[in-house]
Amino acid sequence: MMRKFLIIFFLFLTAFIAHGQTPVGSWSDHLRNNTARAVATGNEEVYASNGLSLLVYNKALSDLSSLSRIIGLTETGISAIEWSDQKNMLLVAYLSGGIDLISGRNIYYLPDIARRSIPDLKIGKARAEGNYFYLCCNFGIAVIDPDKKEIHDTWKPGPGTDENQVFDVAFTANRIYAATSHGVYSAGQGSPGLSYYGNWKLVDILPDPYGKYTSVAASGSRIYVCLSGNEGDRVYAIDSNASLFYSEPSVYVNSIDRSASGLAITAGSSVRLYNNEGTLLKIISSYGWGMPAAMQAIADNNSVWIADAGSGLVKATGTSEYTALNLPGPATNDIVHLSSRNGTTIAVAGGTSSSWNGLMKPMKVSVSEDNSWTNIASAVINDPLRALTDPADNDHFFVSSWGGGLLEYRNKTLVKQYNDQNSPLQASVPGTASVKICGMAMDEAGNLWITQSGVQGSLKVLKPDGTWITGFGTVSAPVAGDLVIDKNGFKWVLLPGGYGLYIYDDKKTPEMKSDDRSKRIPVRDETKITLNVYSIASDLDGNIWVGTDQGPFIYYKPENIFDDGYYAYRIRIPRNDGSNLVDYMLGTETITSVAVDGGNRKWIGTAASGVYLLSADGTKQILNFNKDNSPLLTNTIYSISVDNKTGDVWIGTSAGIQSYRGNATEGEGKFSGVYAFPNPVREDFEGSLTVTGLMRDSNVKITDVSGNLVYETTSDGGSATWDLKNHRGKRVSTGVYLAFCSSPDGKQSIVIKILVIH
Repeated sequence: MMRKFLIIFFLFLTAFIAHGQTPVGSWSDHLRNNTARAVATGNEEVYASNGLSLLVYNKALSDLSSLSRIIGLTETGISAIEWSDQKNMLLVAYLSGGIDLISGRNIYYLPDIARRSIPDLKIGKARAEGNYFYLCCNFGIAVIDPDKKEIHDTWKPGPGTDENQVFDVAFTANRIYAATSHGVYSAGQGSPGLSYYGNWKLVDILPDPYGKYTSVAASGSRIYVCLSGNEGDRVYAIDSNASLFYSEPSVYVNSIDRSASGLAITAGSSVRLYNNEGTLLKIISSYGWGMPAAMQAIADNNSVWIADAGSGLVKATGTSEYTALNLPGPATNDIVHLSSRNGTTIAVAGGTSSSWNGLMKPMKVSVSEDNSWTNIASAVINDPLRALTDPADNDHFFVSSWGGGLLEYRNKTLVKQYNDQNSPLQASVPGTASVKICGMAMDEAGNLWITQSGVQGSLKVLKPDGTWITGFGTVSAPVAGDLVIDKNGFKWVLLPGGYGLYIYDDKKTPEMKSDDRSKRIPVRDETKITLNVYSIASDLDGNIWVGTDQGPFIYYKPENIFDDGYYAYRIRIPRNDGSNLVDYMLGTETITSVAVDGGNRKWIGTAASGVYLLSADGTKQILNFNKDNSPLLTNTIYSISVDNKTGDVWIGTSAGIQSYRGNATEGEGKFSGVYAFPNPVREDFEGSLTVTGLMRDSNVKITDVSGNLVYETTSDGGSATWDLKNHRGKRVSTGVYLAFCSSPDGKQSIVIKILVIH
């Protein structure tokens, strides 16, 4: 019997590996990892901060991992990191003033500074010395006791008048030195009353005693300080006198860091390494494969660890060996649009101002598939706005740009750039790179429809054979934005700036225009007109959802849009308090993005309140994710896209990209590759099991091997979930369970086995 059980177990394990997916309800970060602002070296690991998360490199195993708000960290917005050898602990300080103290798998959050609500809080370096961490801030130096998990003291170096930013702190055997915005101050180690500025002494032997000093470090018998200047920084060495140690015109020092063997001065394009006597040992001014953009460097035994703004964590060994240590990620966190289809997500980084002027951001497009990223960049094309994948070919996609025209890619390679020189596209300013395109949509025949702004003939069509169709008339608005095509073939164009919507019906015959009709309308229901529209989507029933600054407006039966008296509808939610009053669903929110999942539910992105999931008809709020109740990086959402194949909900925030494993996939026309995951379900699994590969609205019944009904549900699109509980609300016991899946009409069915270990 045991042998039989083991055979069944390994068969299930093989199936799980073959179909391995992240559990429903799990989060993932997709942040730029080839950048670093700060570095800290521990006994076994090296930590690099990119400002939102930490890259963790295990020295012995040469293994890379990450810590983020999803896994490990309490917040986002990292301002400083520091390792304490004595406490075997990492400190992570946040822009809010919050602090994580990380020791092994234990993380303690210290909110004391954050709770003080200090106006315009600024945090500089964090340093470790002896039993304490020292956090440099604009209110002084916070002395942190990691054993008691508290702020032990607050020191106030400075002149005692204006607010004095402390940028850095250093220690010798007898004294403490603080680099501040009004000079360098010193006090004796163990001196009482350092919370009083009068107990600190100005180091007045420096050439500019009250200047802005941004770094300080102790090495050998000297103190090294960096004086900030408009034409370049100057590093002075202090012993009995102060002498100029290092200076180059227009070179600015990012950090000075000590090590057991000496000193590192990090100055952007170079890292300079010195011994304890101040003798220059090495200058790192090239990696061989690229130039440094170094923010901080720490020498550790035979290696130098460099936090590089352009290359991430760089390990320097020997005389000329440089290795960039990075996890896969997009080219930037600054994205404007996401597009997902069939397991591939495209992130576009460009944009316009609120008045639709180009921002001149060099083009960056990042493609995610199979847990890897491919980054595409251009130095001559600016402000990409949208991406669209060909439904018939996942390796074929288009990118619109606000100035560079239309870009066509195959296998992530640019095959053609359409502009005013080689196509009917027009420049808004003749003779300049001002071919402004935003919205794109593909019709049933494979024709690519685009919206162009600032020219006559705002709608244009690129046929599959590479020829163009024009002459659809002009949208009477300065900007033609996003575009969707509904089930009737109508083209709906978003008109920002208070111009409403433009609808064009070509009768699915784009080359014959004699029977075409068009209409520009304000966005309104029977009582309310709104001028500010931000997003648009067509759902699985063909309804049009428009995101405004007063919630979503929905056009049911959009085939009637050309009829007089046809208006949008806003969803009313009764208060049920006896007043007979109603509220509008999300009526006070600015809707920046609308995406439809496989269950026809609506994922709503907002300008300030995070993400909402609404039921298919929009009357029920199923979820609300914000930065306080979830791992969401920020409440400002730019774009949401749902992958029809995996159910992953991709979220573009103002701080970067994340994804949430949703429980709805696109329903198939038949049962296709139906499987459950995780399968087997292990005893420590606490989420929900998912059955996928179903038809839309399939009936799923879970029974034990004796045929007793345990659970029943209807699929959301092509997926159904089970919380592993029986009808009494208790987790089921160890055993094999059967999932009976049938189509909505009962004509198709399939049965799969599920192993649960309790």
